[in-house]
Amino acid sequence: MAVVALPAEAALPTVMAAVRKDGILLLAEPGVLAALSPGQLVTAVYLAGVALPCLVTVLTIARERGWSLAVTIAVRQLAAAVVCAALLGWGVRALGV
Repeated sequence: MAVVALPAEAALPTVMAAVRKDGILLLAEPGVLAALSPGQLVTAVYLAGVALPCLVTVLTIARERGWSLAVTIAVRQLAAAVVCAALLGWGVRALGV
């Protein structure tokens, strides 16, 4: 979480929301919500929303084009999501939002 300038309290809700999109409600839990600034909340929601591709899409690509390509695409998406979330998180932190 330090890479994307988020507190440790946001780790589990963000990961759960990335895996299962309705898990994003975990970020609204009172303890988590109190630990996050508005900018950090936006960063966590962004990361949760884009970290992992749609499972159906990955399975379709794997079936049509092979597992190697599907895994490559998923890893690239995760890397891009972390880089963008880091830029967002550190930018928000620098602005004091």
